[in-house]
Amino acid sequence: MNHKRIIAVFAVVLGLSLSLQSPALAANVAVPITANISSDSVNGTPVSLPALTISENAPGDIPASTLVWVLPSGFAFDTASAADVAFAGTNLSGSGAVSFPDSTHFSVTVTATSTAAGSITIGSTIPLRVKVKSGTPLAPAGNILLSSGEIAGFNATSSFGTLAQVAGAANKLFFSIQPPATANTNSAFSAALSVKDQFGNVAVSDSGRTVSLSVIPVSPTTTAGYLNNAIAIDNNGNANFSALSFSATGTIQLLANASGLASTTSNNITFSNQANTTTPPVATTCDLHNGILVKIGDSPTVYMVVNCVLRPFTSAAIFHAKGKKFENIRNISSLDGAYYGIGRPIGQGSDDDSTIIIPPTMPAGTTTPPSLSGLPDGSVVKIPGNPTVYLVSGGVLQPFTSQNIFYAHKKKFSDIRQITPEQFISLTLGSPATFPDGTLLKGPSNTVYVVKDGQLYGITSMTVFNRHGWKLNNVLQVQQQDLNTLSTGGIED
Repeated sequence: MNHKRIIAVFAVVLGLSLSLQSPALAANVAVPITANISSDSVNGTPVSLPALTISENAPGDIPASTLVWVLPSGFAFDTASAADVAFAGTNLSGSGAVSFPDSTHFSVTVTATSTAAGSITIGSTIPLRVKVKSGTPLAPAGNILLSSGEIAGFNATSSFGTLAQVAGAANKLFFSIQPPATANTNSAFSAALSVKDQFGNVAVSDSGRTVSLSVIPVSPTTTAGYLNNAIAIDNNGNANFSALSFSATGTIQLLANASGLASTTSNNITFSNQANTTTPPVATTCDLHNGILVKIGDSPTVYMVVNCVLRPFTSAAIFHAKGKKFENIRNISSLDGAYYGIGRPIGQGSDDDSTIIIPPTMPAGTTTPPSLSGLPDGSVVKIPGNPTVYLVSGGVLQPFTSQNIFYAHKKKFSDIRQITPEQFISLTLGSPATFPDGTLLKGPSNTVYVVKDGQLYGITSMTVFNRHGWKLNNVLQVQQQDLNTLSTGGIED
């Protein structure tokens, strides 16, 4: 369409609010803030951030205004400590300390613009101090963004630094993979432990501790036997015991200890001299495809599906050796799990062994395995090893072709779910996701569009803009390639 003259008039009416900053007039952040914030800070000492310096490339790149920054979700400021603000450059001046509109924002007031390019440094002497809002779960990494105010070359998606929440100090042990519920005497079995902080996060940076296992008799209480291989050195928060055995019959628990950490006790293990039972699979087809990883209810045991039989992993070492990842594990209910027999542990026999060791316990009158629910509309998903993110719509996967389209759908990276390749191939691959109706867009030119019925409609006057109740800060700055995903519909009236 040819509306250049009308659009040019509209650009003049809207002025700088809808115009692009010239690349030649752009400030810069020499060293963006990067910090890991410990979970311990939620109730303890906040973490001091590195100083933030914003430098002008030309006088006036930082105009007189109140600049407000916002922290990523999951983080908050220590508002009792106001960071200092230092101005450099001819005539550039403003407030000497930051203000806190609330616990997630800080502001700096610029009262006079520079006549020679200068800079603003925040927190060089008294730093900004940040803590996490919750000890667990760990907040995803996010960017410090400019919430309001103007700096040449920056917009609402420009990052001034990245914060990530990490586990606190190592506090206690826990069984990441429980030993099997039953085992034969003098036969090898496995277990794995990890280190957690006080909130239950895995302390992946903890290493070098010696973890030892001992026996707690359960039944009979005088059970005596020898537990071999009872010492392992953890690596990055993990301690893997891959060749344990016990020499007596009866039921025991394993007690795990490590210096400086709270101990933990395993589930019961019952040892017998009976050979494993072998029964054929109840069903040869089910809704769980071969290779899927599952956990049942609240049980920590991880299983791999082999011909509708659940084969347990007995150690993290075996789990990783098979190329598996914890993010691919699916949870099924205890009722669903009752439909599948339990097989030999992974690593015992061939990987396609579907011999049932513990038969299923299906409720009376039921013979058909349950159907697992699909992904709800609006989910955003990806498969391991592939960076493409998809929007689920009516069982169809629509790939996002740009970050702007992703944000226009009100999505956050923390919303993305990992799905298995089996789930992926069970869904239909559709056309790419595009901007939803009602989105306001502006590309490299001064033209402003609204998306309507999947097409771009040009907005030709401020009167039209205001009549629809639109707001300038809702206009999304995009690339031409984003606009090219939509056809042109005409002029909005």
